Order: sequence, then structure tokens, then C-alpha cells
Amino acid sequence: MASDLLPDSILIRPDILCRLDFPALFGNGAPVELELGAGDGSFLLRYAEAHPGSNFLGVERLFGRLRKIDRKGRRLGLGNLRGLRLEATYLLDWMIPPGSLSALHVYFPDPWPKKRHHHRRLINPAFAALAAKALRPGGRFHCRTDDASYFEQMLEVFHGASEHFVAGREPEGLLEVKTDFERLFNAEGIQTRHATWVRR
Repeated sequence: MASDLLPDSILIRPDILCRLDFPALFGNGAPVELELGAGDGSFLLRYAEAHPGSNFLGVERLFGRLRKIDRKGRRLGLGNLRGLRLEATYLLDWMIPPGSLSALHVYFPDPWPKKRHHHRRLINPAFAALAAKALRPGGRFHCRTDDASYFEQMLEVFHGASEHFVAGREPEGLLEVKTDFERLFNAEGIQTRHATWVRR
């Protein structure tokens, strides 16, 4: 897996038909946290820097954003950070080893505000099942959004998945690490809605 690192980069290009091998990918057996939709890395870079004892994988579909994460991550010397360009549900279903993640982060996903587009939202019952498969017992799913309607849907989805999840609290310091979008929203008086669920 280490050979799948791109030259002079923290970005990876794995075989998409195989499960990721996290110990080989990071060179250690530390806990792994995954951020889906990492954007420009404004959360991921700061959180990885503050938690050198954990490994972090950021997933983003836009390659330009991943290149920004790559440049900043290498500048900061973040050996515990990797980046990957891939569709989120495929990654969770087919490439993340079951029960391997200590945390899963989804911050400010596209809210698809029009009702006829709600079926396109990332967080739905099928997603909750994939999150349950990927997280180890005691692992945490963290989400944030500024959209009230989407937040209500998130709550309904994970309350409906109570056989796998119980409501929890964010670890100390997590909410202080904000995305760039979040800081802009908050400066305009827009509230961050957040929740955490723990894998049973």
C-alpha cells in the first residue's frame, strides 16, 4: 500500500477493488479517522496536526482541493495524513475494512435544499448502515451543518439506526476546530448544528 503514495505527496492512488490496508498506508497501527468531503482541508489539517497519535484520511472529489491539502500537509510535516479522491459511499462500502475506523467526520455536506433533491443528500439510512459497518465499537460519527432541514434529517436517520448507534458527545476540543465555511457562517450569525453518535 505504501507504494500507492504518489511521489512526494500525501495523496494515495490505491487499487479501488481492494480494501485499504491502514497499517501499511500509514506505517503504524494507530487509530484511523476519516473525513468525507474534506474540502480545502481547513478542519482536517488542524485536527491532524493537533492529534499526532492518530491517523487521518481525507476524501474529496475535487482534485484541486486535494492538491491544496497535499501542499499544506507536506509543509506541516503531517506524516499522519493521507488524501484520496473517491466517491464517499463506494469508499465506505468497498474499501474501508469493516470495524476499522475510530471516527468518521462529515461537515457541511451539500444540503440539496429543494425538497425534490433531498434524495441526493449524503446522510440517509443507507449511509448510516455503511457508517456502522466502517466504525469499530465505540467509534464516533461526527456531523455538522448550517441547514436546519438537513440537520433534522440527520437526527432522524441516526435515531432510526439505534440498533447500531447511541447519541454521544464530541471529544474535548473538537468543536473548536472549525472549517473555513463554518467560520464564515458563524461570523454572519449563522448557527452551527452538530451531533455525535457512538457505535454500539
